[in-house]
Amino acid sequence: MTSINVHNNEPVSLSSIKFLDKVTFSQSVKADLASGKRMIGLLPARKNDPSKIIAVLADPSSSLISIAGCDFKNGPLEFESFANEYPHTNFFECELSEDYGFIPLNHPWMRPVRKQNVIFGKTTYEFYRITGEEIHEVAVGPIHAGVIEPGHFRFQCHGELVYNLEINLGYQHRNIEDLIIKSNSVQRLILAESIAGDTVMGNISAHCNAMEGLSGTVPDKRAQIIRFIGEEIERIAMHIGSLSGIATDVGFSLAANSYGRIRTIMINSLALICGSRFGRGLFTYGGVRFDITDNIIKTLKDNLKFVADDILKINKYMFSSVGALSRFETTGKVSSEDAETVGLVGVAGRSCGIRKDTRVDFPYGAYKFIPVSIMTMSSGDVYARAFIRSLEINESFRHILEQLEKLPQGEISSTMKDPAPDSLIISITEGFRGEIVHIACTDSSGGLVQYKIKDPSFNNWYGLSIALRNTAISDFPLCNKSFDLSYAGHDL
Repeated sequence: MTSINVHNNEPVSLSSIKFLDKVTFSQSVKADLASGKRMIGLLPARKNDPSKIIAVLADPSSSLISIAGCDFKNGPLEFESFANEYPHTNFFECELSEDYGFIPLNHPWMRPVRKQNVIFGKTTYEFYRITGEEIHEVAVGPIHAGVIEPGHFRFQCHGELVYNLEINLGYQHRNIEDLIIKSNSVQRLILAESIAGDTVMGNISAHCNAMEGLSGTVPDKRAQIIRFIGEEIERIAMHIGSLSGIATDVGFSLAANSYGRIRTIMINSLALICGSRFGRGLFTYGGVRFDITDNIIKTLKDNLKFVADDILKINKYMFSSVGALSRFETTGKVSSEDAETVGLVGVAGRSCGIRKDTRVDFPYGAYKFIPVSIMTMSSGDVYARAFIRSLEINESFRHILEQLEKLPQGEISSTMKDPAPDSLIISITEGFRGEIVHIACTDSSGGLVQYKIKDPSFNNWYGLSIALRNTAISDFPLCNKSFDLSYAGHDL
């Protein structure tokens, strides 16, 4: 046995991880990948010591996470690339190279992750280019015309038809992971909430679960349910925002404005609980800062029932519109095979028939005792990515209303203990975009020496590139919005 298995949010002693030689490590990781496991992390166990790395792989079928280690002390920082056989590992290897100088031997496509135009430290990156008299190149961004985050999109086109789209990011890099390591506990909570402004609940949940797991702190059930309600309200609000954007991009103003109106009610519902429309300040180590009183419960129920009823009418209007459906259906298709190969997660993956949801596969907090249904479709187009959001909204409404009817008594916060020394923990949550991963390691005194974050956009940006192949360049805004990915979450 060369790798060890843990559950989501289960701490493990670093001394229990076997740090193998490169050959044995490669064999171990390939065996795990061949068995159907998915890479969710590739990083040094200590940020200031790249000589020992760990590969983290998730197995939804067993709800287990495998950890394999490799020791590079007696040789160069080189290893045989996994990406030729398992393309979803591609960006993990590129990131390891960019951050720590590793060289994945025979890697199929080394490219920048957060440094825009540099690979292997100083080598200028050459964008993929198709040659031919009738091929032209279109470059968009990083500065955009609207109020939008920076990203660079480079299209290789024949007329209106896109042959290839290459996406270059990194303009929003804020060094969040280093800041979390260097900060105190109060600052860490604020930083975790700031990873992606529209996924406050998803990221703070992963961060608190990780730190609580390291310290053996278990929030009371009432606190877990309040967290659950916050996470699901965020899911509803952000899915509604995505639907509004999709409607806007096909010129369906009535639907777009109607979605925008009820999204405001949902984010105001979060403010009703904690004073912030994006849920900032709700979570704290050991539970939550704010309780839900009977008066708040009544207002929440009224808001939720109003929006749930309204959105059924808006969805029926949009998804029965011939004009809208003509733009949604078959546009920006990603096959199930491609989605599985590149490791799409969340709505982007489930729209291609990939039956994966962290809330079900690696349950955490209140999701351990609240059964969530996984919504999937198979067409992999804009329609599927939009319609699944409407289904997930309905499911979230049902669960929140059920929990408000039977909110258990108990404490909203438990005393936080000190983190365990020389330990590692993997925390996975399901944000509205999909799988979020936070990995934390401690030193001999329990202080953080490594903190790694993986946003679902890290997996899914390449899915957008695939969706644009053999698609009209004029459909890019619609495809882009149907994925609705995060620049800041990717760039960290």
